[in-house]
Amino acid sequence: MPRKTKVGKVVSDKNAKTIVVEVHRRKKHPRYHKYIKVRKRFMAHDEEERATVGDIVRIIESRPLSARKRWELAQIVSRGVGPEVQVKDEEGLAEVLGHKVDEQKADEKVEQAEGETVEEIVGAESEPAPAAEPASAAEPAPATATAPAAEPAPATATAPATEPAPAPVPEAGAGPADDEITDEKTAASEEPSGV
Repeated sequence: MPRKTKVGKVVSDKNAKTIVVEVHRRKKHPRYHKYIKVRKRFMAHDEEERATVGDIVRIIESRPLSARKRWELAQIVSRGVGPEVQVKDEEGLAEVLGHKVDEQKADEKVEQAEGETVEEIVGAESEPAPAAEPASAAEPAPATATAPAAEPAPATATAPATEPAPAPVPEAGAGPADDEITDEKTAASEEPSGV
């Protein structure tokens, strides 16, 4: 009796000496008489590991080789392109990596610039760094450890140069009763509820 053959596409070649072949066929529905696409996967033995993902192959029925493998690779009908795309061109890879480096530099600048104003950041980038002047031999270098550090002034000592804003003028008809109502509302909202 002749052995059965099937033609399908290789969907996996990860196992040693084994390929998974997907075979499509059309089957007529028994009740509705409509043709349906049916697919089935077969594990086939590939002794020389010639087939790769995407190839169209012909498999042939054989004796059981394992629990699920009962087919052998007969021939490779046509070579295909696998689903994985590899970056072979170095310029494309450098471009992708370049964007990541630029993003990292931008993140570092944001972290350094925390608390600075926009003018300080722009001014620091546009001005070149001042060259260090050579210290003359006649002048001794000041000792930084012995010099007392200037302490920051307390916040209450620095008064604004402008006059304080005048107190709001109460509207006509507004009396102390209005203030008491708002105080009661704020006090009620500050107390924890459901105790």
